[in-house]
Amino acid sequence: MKPLISFTLLFSLAVMGQKFHTDFKYNDSLNNGIRIQNSYPKGGQKYTDPYSEKEYVYVIFWTRISNETASNLKLEIHFPHDSFTIPSSLNTIFNLFLPKEKMAIEKDVLFNYGLDINSVLNENINKPSELTTIIPPKNSYLFYTVAISNKGVNGVVRTGFELEKRDLIYKINGYKIICGRIVTKN
Repeated sequence: MKPLISFTLLFSLAVMGQKFHTDFKYNDSLNNGIRIQNSYPKGGQKYTDPYSEKEYVYVIFWTRISNETASNLKLEIHFPHDSFTIPSSLNTIFNLFLPKEKMAIEKDVLFNYGLDINSVLNENINKPSELTTIIPPKNSYLFYTVAISNKGVNGVVRTGFELEKRDLIYKINGYKIICGRIVTKN
């Protein structure tokens, strides 16, 4: 019994010490030197749109994209304004947002990763969401993503960015949304 307890304790400590839900380091010819790390969620609380008085459930994530190359990388993300459903939660309607506030690694321990969710959603609830930036060589860019839904999902919400060739994909519980690109700029 003691070995099982020891294994469980060590496994729990190892999982608790992980900052990222996913960590992709690309070494293929198209994306060599790009790394994408996606956080676990925070939130799961309610937000009420002050204009329509509709109630939503929100979840906040953050992503770090690292440029380990010798060239600039141009990051472009465009989330559709339209709501969508995912196969694992057909009665749940989602929208995605990219807050303009920059994430800082120090905010990882803060409630909602330090994001003022009411301000962000009050300003952006009915607007398309996009992000365009240049990531210089040997630098990283950290940013938030907020998912809202008309109701919570059964189980957990896991999301994250990853690359398929030059296309940037956002997955939400396995459902893929093509949402942008990362390209090398000289």
